Amino acid sequence: GGCVPPSWSLSYREAWKHLCISPKVIWRRPAQAYRVVTSAFTHGGLMHIGFNMLNFVQAGPALERGMGTLRFLHAIALLVLVLGALYVSLAAVALAFSEPRFWGECAVGFSGVLFALLSMEAYAAPAGAAVSLLGYRVPAKLYPWAQLLLCQLLIPNASALGDLVGILG
Repeated sequence: GGCVPPSWSLSYREAWKHLCISPKVIWRRPAQAYRVVTSAFTHGGLMHIGFNMLNFVQAGPALERGMGTLRFLHAIALLVLVLGALYVSLAAVALAFSEPRFWGECAVGFSGVLFALLSMEAYAAPAGAAVSLLGYRVPAKLYPWAQLLLCQLLIPNASALGDLVGILG
């Protein structure tokens, strides 16, 4: 209609392609660096948002209480930027070693930030602490890695690099 911007008339899938983080696109068109931010707040569907919110509810409140709301929000904003830059950088390194898969990937979601938050929580956990993952006790320090493995096994289109960047970041 006349009041709806043209971009809103795109299908969700078409709009998603303009918001995802794509190392190849960002490298070739630096003006599209905004994708580092937009990709974190775009999701591939309700299940994707649901899984991300479950993880956020698990890690977020304790970290927010410990850091304070403003520092927590600042940390999330910083993580979005740093992890996006790390994602593009690691995709470029993979490309240099003849692994082009990540270079052309068009990824969306908050998972990288969530893995970073889970890693922060794991790092702060006392020695010997354990967390339940599907009913199994996992050492807290290994929980982000176990979660990464589980995501890669159960979610077919999960971005391995996006999740890994969160742990490394």
